[in-house]
Amino acid sequence: MDTPCPACSGTGFRIVEQGGGTTAAVPCECGVAGRSARLLRAAGIPRRYEHCSLADFEIHDPSHQAALQVAREWVERWPDRVEHGLLFLGEPGTGKTHLAVGIARALIEEKGARVVFREQRQLLKELQATFDSGSARSEWDVLAPVLEAEVLVLDDLGAGRTTPWARDVMHDLIAHRYNERLPILMTSNRPTGEERDPRAPADPLEGMTLRDRLGEAMMSRLYEMCLIVHVRGKDFRRGVLHARHRF
Repeated sequence: MDTPCPACSGTGFRIVEQGGGTTAAVPCECGVAGRSARLLRAAGIPRRYEHCSLADFEIHDPSHQAALQVAREWVERWPDRVEHGLLFLGEPGTGKTHLAVGIARALIEEKGARVVFREQRQLLKELQATFDSGSARSEWDVLAPVLEAEVLVLDDLGAGRTTPWARDVMHDLIAHRYNERLPILMTSNRPTGEERDPRAPADPLEGMTLRDRLGEAMMSRLYEMCLIVHVRGKDFRRGVLHARHRF
């Protein structure tokens, strides 16, 4: 059995003295910490990233400092002064997911926000699994947390196979949050494709861009919904983390 909090004896409230010899009950810090722990578990942040915070984000490129400042300001402004989400764009290993998870953790721990993390391919696989007649989950069971979260972190936008069904799912998800003014924090390894002639076919050396995968209408909506934040630099996993491996 857990030992009750010594400050509140497990009630969730502390008695504090006020002016004039009066006392008042205030929420105990143990309840705040417990709520944060519950919200972090519910967010679905993968174990690989659950340690990430804005405080331990390492600067390896000038763009990292600018991106970190944007992230901190976004946390500070949420929820009343947030007018858009964020889309972190850059090559693999440049810290995009770290920044997005760092924002999520700060929102949960500092503001008690209901945040949900999903990787795009993971979300689509979970939805596909509901089509099985023996599935214990319905399509709504999978989508409801994503649609209704106060803040959604959508990792690796544009990843995986592009099918009409996948595009429709992403369109409906983004349109819902757009219409309800619910922010999305997104990451993607893919260029937007805005610099290429829209009539030109995809360059096989470049790979499919976000515009190729999402379509013109959704890209237009993303530009209205999100500030695009470029995160540049070398692959941190390859250049730094791999060098730290020891036996």
